[in-house]
Amino acid sequence: MTDVSPTRLIVVDDDEAYLDLLETALERTDTPLDVTATTDPARVLDAVEAGTVDCVVSDYEMPASSGLELLDAVRECDERLPFVLLTGVGSERVASEAIDADVTSYLSKHAEESIAALAERVAETATDAVRAYYRRRALDDHLAFVESVLGALDDVVYVVDTSGTPLYWSDALRDVTGYADDDLSHLTVYNIVPEGEHETLTAALDTVRGGASVTVRLPLAPRDGDPVPFELSAAPLYGDDGDVVGIAGIGRDLTERERYERGLEGLQRTTSRLLDADDPDAVAAAVTEAAEYVAPDAYGVVYRYDPANATLVPAAATHGVEDEDFTYDVAEDAPVPRAYRSGDPERVPTASIDDDRDRGPVDSVAAFPIGDHGVLVFGFDETDDDDAARAWTLAGILAANATAALDRLDRTAALRDREHVLATLHARSAELARATDPDAVAETIVDAAGGAVNAPGFAVYRWEDAAGRLVPSAVTGDVDPRVVDATADGWLVWEAFVEGETTVAADLADDPSRAPWPGARSAVAAPLGEHGVFVAASPTPDAFDDRDVEFVDLIVTYATSSLERAAREARLRETEDELRERNAELQRLNRLNRVIRDITGALVDAESRGGVTHAVCENLAADDRYALAWIGRREGGETHVEAWAGAGESFLDHVVELGTEHPLAATRARDDTEARASAGVEGRGSAAGTESGSVGGTGSQRGDRVTVVDDVLRDPAFAGLRDEAMRRGFRSAIRLPLRHRDRCHGFLELYARVPGAFGSEERDVLAELAAHIADALGAVERTETLLSGRSLELRFSLAATDDPLFALAERAGRAIDVTSIAPHDGGWLLHAAVAGEPTQLVEAASGRVAVTDAEVVRADEDGSMLAVVVSDSPVLSAFADRDATIRHLRATPTGGTITVAVSPATDVRAFADAIRERLPSADLSRRAPAGDTAANALRHDLSEILTDKQFQALRTAYARGYFEWPRETTGEVVADDLGVAGPTFHQHLRKALGRLLDDALGTPPR
Repeated sequence: MTDVSPTRLIVVDDDEAYLDLLETALERTDTPLDVTATTDPARVLDAVEAGTVDCVVSDYEMPASSGLELLDAVRECDERLPFVLLTGVGSERVASEAIDADVTSYLSKHAEESIAALAERVAETATDAVRAYYRRRALDDHLAFVESVLGALDDVVYVVDTSGTPLYWSDALRDVTGYADDDLSHLTVYNIVPEGEHETLTAALDTVRGGASVTVRLPLAPRDGDPVPFELSAAPLYGDDGDVVGIAGIGRDLTERERYERGLEGLQRTTSRLLDADDPDAVAAAVTEAAEYVAPDAYGVVYRYDPANATLVPAAATHGVEDEDFTYDVAEDAPVPRAYRSGDPERVPTASIDDDRDRGPVDSVAAFPIGDHGVLVFGFDETDDDDAARAWTLAGILAANATAALDRLDRTAALRDREHVLATLHARSAELARATDPDAVAETIVDAAGGAVNAPGFAVYRWEDAAGRLVPSAVTGDVDPRVVDATADGWLVWEAFVEGETTVAADLADDPSRAPWPGARSAVAAPLGEHGVFVAASPTPDAFDDRDVEFVDLIVTYATSSLERAAREARLRETEDELRERNAELQRLNRLNRVIRDITGALVDAESRGGVTHAVCENLAADDRYALAWIGRREGGETHVEAWAGAGESFLDHVVELGTEHPLAATRARDDTEARASAGVEGRGSAAGTESGSVGGTGSQRGDRVTVVDDVLRDPAFAGLRDEAMRRGFRSAIRLPLRHRDRCHGFLELYARVPGAFGSEERDVLAELAAHIADALGAVERTETLLSGRSLELRFSLAATDDPLFALAERAGRAIDVTSIAPHDGGWLLHAAVAGEPTQLVEAASGRVAVTDAEVVRADEDGSMLAVVVSDSPVLSAFADRDATIRHLRATPTGGTITVAVSPATDVRAFADAIRERLPSADLSRRAPAGDTAANALRHDLSEILTDKQFQALRTAYARGYFEWPRETTGEVVADDLGVAGPTFHQHLRKALGRLLDDALGTPPR
């Protein structure tokens, strides 16, 4: 109930007239009331039972039932519900009876001057009583909640007065002492604390009565049984006057803690023994003797791992345990071997272990791994959760201490063995220092290994880089090692070398191919850097432990250092030879550079293809390093010799006869570095292929690669020409494609008189030379075309293709005629004519990713001119990459045509085939001469007269209507289309017009 809610008041009186007056007066008071008036006491009880009334106001004398009788009935329903008694008698007897009956308030009807005053008094009394009633009920609920919380605690919660008499206690105190609540209410704290501790208890009470808190350890004496150790905390409770009126506190049972502390003390004493133990047996004995500290009723067994038999064998046990009955195979599915394998402790009920082993009166078995050494096992018969948790913790501590002790013993033994190995290696270090030959180092290593590692056989494998294999270099013991490579047996040796890590095989029986030699069942292989592998092997499995592997690593460290030193000395001896060879190579490159300079001069002066090819061959053959230089091409599957120089005319006859079987056309020589591969220089290992049909055609991908044969005598691919080549002293050869702008102009072949003549640097230089030769051949061809004034005009028909222009035509449902094409920001700037209204086409262009811009340049009744920028066009790129001049392109919703001009020397079939490789639907539909007028020649060869920027400026201005009168656009608009400034556009345009006039009219006199 809240203050804003009206008090639900029920008034009962047998005088109806008086009742009406009182009800009316109550409703007129300022106090919020919900008044119900009745003459029937039974109705009052119904309201109380229904919980719809907050206070009862009753007359004292009524015929059917007196007010006190009604009070008794109400109290049976609710002991504290407010009840106000009204009486007209007003005697002391009535007042006494009312008070004895626990009435809330007693009022006289005639005590007030008027009924209104009485109503005010009743309203005030009832409201105050109801508020107090609801506060008390909320407090009772709160106390009940606190009581339930405190009762759930394991600790004892108590309140006593200053003399020690209990006022409140939690259920835990009854559980600990065995006293009932009635007993505890008549006792003091001195009755439940042993007499011998009363002095301590008194001192603690005095401290709290003095206003300070205190914590003491005192046992509590139960009614039956031994005292229970407790830690009691107490704090003072103060009254309204500030005096200490009571003591409140908490008591905690210390039984489990003291038991745990005793266990820890015992384990601490065991730890001292473990630190003094000098062998594993002493450690096992100390551990089992400490079982009583873990759990007095438990048994304990220490199992030690036996690597020879892969078993866990009892090493020590508590009294009465039959050791021999508890041996485990390490792979067995039981708690002990499982804990060893997993490294995690495990506890299982004895009833769930089905292995026919009698474990005596224990409820569960707990297994704790002690590192790699074994397992510590306890059998528990405790069922209490706290005891079990304590025992589990203490057992874990004992297992950890045992592990540390055994690890210490292993480290001590390993240190002794390590010192022995180091002494052995130190004794041989002088011999290793004197050894300058890797084989001598290997012999010393295997001899020293016998004194460090317990194995019957050792071997050192030396890496032969040229052959890609490991070869036995030094061996000791009755072993028969064999050569190891990526395909042979002895994969363990190969794996250690390739991975660069020490590799251990515990049992090779399942895979004998990994064994370093026949009969080996276990082995250790350690890499000797890049020099080889050291191997120790045994005919028995699991012959090598971690200590052996460590010693092998030590030996390998010494050996690798010695081999590195020997290798450095060998490399120093080789340096002078390399420097001499390097100087010779530099001299060869200098001679080659002179030849290239001569060839470059000849290329500048050459006026025909024959002039270029003969100049190249003659200059190359003039260098005595090259026995033959020749340039050829492929047409219709046949080889044609264009020029040659040197001793090779009859040899070339055989080359022509072989055709595609020529080794330099069908294979590649050895792989080169990534840098040369990226430049198009490749060696043996991937297909080389042949060049395309003619000088004017396009080259295949296979013909783009440099092909090298380092030794004609030994290269199997040269079998068909080996005899002819050797007769003429040819020992190495190279073929270089003559490619420029995706067009192959043939190939250049060189033959040298020594093997390996074409080293990496020389190949790079020759590849660059081949590019210059191809450039010169392309320039000569373009010049011949310009001077002839003629070209071939080819028309291709195209089905619908994956190209932005054709997709745009299909989407707009309109034909597009492209009349001007220029490169633009990595894409193309096109000017296209469209019949009719262009809006539909512009809207279609806005939805295409590849179309970056589309703008109407001009429009009239005949049609419109659009400027379109595309980021990519497979159709345009396919022809532009082959130096074809695109004169016209028509794209329709279902396909289109493209008309281009090419050199008259172009192999049209090869050109068409190359186009179809890029555009499968392309079909050559027309081939005709383009005419020989000056205008045609001039239009055809603008790219030879103008720079790219001048050409773009001229074509864009023309397409935009810049030259119309009046002008249809301004220079600023054209410059914006080209992405340049206005002055830059005008500069390119003026220079372009000047060059065109010079070409058409001749250069004016100066």
